[in-house]
Amino acid sequence: MSMLYQRMSQVPVRLGGKTAIKLHMGDPSNVTHISPQDVRILAEKIKANGGEPFLVDTTVLYPGARSTPKGYLKVARENGFGDFEVVISEKYEKVDGVEVAKEIVEADSLLVLTHVTGDMSTGFAGAIKNLGMGGVSRKEKRKIHAPMGPRHDSSKCIACGECVKACLFGFLQLVDERLNLTLNDCPACGGCVKACTTGALWESSEARKKTFELLARAARAVVSPFEGSDVAYVSVLKNITEFCDCTKYVGAFVCEDIGYLTGKDPLEVDSRTVELIHTRNPKAMNFEAWEELKTIAINYWR
Repeated sequence: MSMLYQRMSQVPVRLGGKTAIKLHMGDPSNVTHISPQDVRILAEKIKANGGEPFLVDTTVLYPGARSTPKGYLKVARENGFGDFEVVISEKYEKVDGVEVAKEIVEADSLLVLTHVTGDMSTGFAGAIKNLGMGGVSRKEKRKIHAPMGPRHDSSKCIACGECVKACLFGFLQLVDERLNLTLNDCPACGGCVKACTTGALWESSEARKKTFELLARAARAVVSPFEGSDVAYVSVLKNITEFCDCTKYVGAFVCEDIGYLTGKDPLEVDSRTVELIHTRNPKAMNFEAWEELKTIAINYWR
């Protein structure tokens, strides 16, 4: 059963041993990511229980400061996490056919610490997104994103360049007044599709289902090495923005701060989070994609 708290100091954490704290430490200049002060409170609780906490995340698929371990470690220090033991995983182990960060697999316990936000691909980013996209290798990320990459109908394309402007990663270019797409590492954010005014770029609904299936499967694999008492979920319902912490351009705040939600089941915690956000602001987000992901994730979490 999930529980809501107003302060991080009230959140109970009873994990021990070598404890991996899986979290997103924010992009350069991002100010809405999880507070290092909140993380410190949880780390001290784990230490008081005899545990040895460390922070862990994986490199991102797309080009940027967090696409290499060295670059991500630099960002983590700049964002206030320099006093922690931080591991940006470079090694992976297969769990149920999914490449999971080795440091997570080899830990004694796991704390899934999630800053909930909106998300351009899943509608809502919570614990399942934190695990399924954040706990696996670049190879797995590429596999998950690939189905949702934009489709292009050249007969409708007027080479206006709006999609090129919308792509944050330079994967679209106009060459001789023709659109060229290089999508191997595309994170399928959907920005180019939204920017297209003619319908030349589109996203397959069947492809989205495939991506959500792969995401849910990956999330389950990340926690599979742990027994029920060795994994816990804490979701931060503060600074809730339209888009995730992968950029400093996070859009508008969608509702007032709510607090900290805990639980033992990521699907329950995520579902309860969505209910709380919707109660505070019924127009906060379009949760259509999340409802589809939830329907698929039930197969892995029930």
